[in-house]
Amino acid sequence: MGFQMQPYGMQAMLKEGHKHFSGLDEAVLKNIDACKQLSVITRTSLGPNGMNKMVINHLDKLFVTNDAATIVNELEVQHPAAKILVLASKAQQEEIGDGANLTISFAGELLQNAEELIRMGLHPSEIISGYTKAINK
Repeated sequence: MGFQMQPYGMQAMLKEGHKHFSGLDEAVLKNIDACKQLSVITRTSLGPNGMNKMVINHLDKLFVTNDAATIVNELEVQHPAAKILVLASKAQQEEIGDGANLTISFAGELLQNAEELIRMGLHPSEIISGYTKAINK
């Protein structure tokens, strides 16, 4: 007969097997990871030697394309940070007519570098300040 404590507080409200992250760094790293995963999906279709992707949408329609705009339109992205990246690529596609893949890939690389800086101990606001200075140069 073992003594088992009942969950309380936040643990009582969440499902069993949940992961609760606290702190800015952990939440930021999870957001970065979601955006990097989207970048990995589209990165290999960039350029003249880009590979085609086979995408099956929610209606079971098959698409074979190397166009990142089509790929992200057909994906059902659920993560809020990754949705922002999808919206940025859609805005690029609507405004210029091209460059959705470059937008996602470039953002993925910037976030990869930001993740390394966060793991080194830099605060995200300092990273943003550095990227802003780089834009202005």
